[in-house]
Amino acid sequence: MANQAKVISVINYKGGVGKTTISLQLGLGLNQLKGSKVLLVDLDPQCSLSVSTVEEHFWIDWIEKRGSIRSVVQNFYQEDPARIEPEWIIEKALNRTWETMPGEVDGLDLLPSHLDLPDYEMKLVAKKPKWARTVEEFNKERYLLLQKALEPLKSHYDYIIFDCPPNIYLISRNAIVASDYYLVPTIPDFISCYGIPFILEHIKNMQEDVREKGAQCNAKLLGIIRNRVRFFGGHMAHEHQEQSDKLKERYGDALMDDCINDRMGVAELLGSRKNIFQDQTKKNEEVRREFTEMVESVIKRMD
Repeated sequence: MANQAKVISVINYKGGVGKTTISLQLGLGLNQLKGSKVLLVDLDPQCSLSVSTVEEHFWIDWIEKRGSIRSVVQNFYQEDPARIEPEWIIEKALNRTWETMPGEVDGLDLLPSHLDLPDYEMKLVAKKPKWARTVEEFNKERYLLLQKALEPLKSHYDYIIFDCPPNIYLISRNAIVASDYYLVPTIPDFISCYGIPFILEHIKNMQEDVREKGAQCNAKLLGIIRNRVRFFGGHMAHEHQEQSDKLKERYGDALMDDCINDRMGVAELLGSRKNIFQDQTKKNEEVRREFTEMVESVIKRMD
């Protein structure tokens, strides 16, 4: 049997905690450090992962002429199981700026998002496709849309990474159902950590619910990773230290030891669509080290 991709959701209710940064650098790191073939899937209608990976005009052109995650939902209304067409996927995605220019990174592909995704998500809430015989069948199948659409692709990749929207509506639920693992990024401050118990509880309840409907849903918590951590004079900022201690107390080993510090270079990375793992400048040395440690930890936790 061909190697089957491991599927990871990057998720938190709170926006602005760095889900996109973590998704992109995790995917890029697995590709660059381990030679893995990675598919990034942008599930957030804000489309940050898409435009942090490819140039904006290229992305707009692609989703209008080729396809996007929206096409997968459209497809669900036409046939079962829904599928992902190869032409919707942007191959060698990092820093693609026009059609004829190949990307710089072999084996890092992107299924881009679409701004209209929420409209299609609403449809999943209310509108039964013609092929579904009963409401019960629709209720079950709408959770399995992504799992089924991805199935044929899993032998082509080593990892599939979902950048989830900051909620647990149907698209996020689909991601969790399709995943083997989920990773929760957070800033170690009160507001960002506040929702973590709720998201873990909601995922657990949803998994039980989906299993009761007779489907597989076994994603495990890979860990909680702290991002945008502030340090002053070699010490973690007081609030960040305090929240880190609380997280450790509450979640034990689920809190990852590594953290990504808050510095200018990290935000810049997304804007410039830079390959941090290829970059040899002294300026980005620390950022590169932190992301490398994060990738190594994630691999260890999966094993």
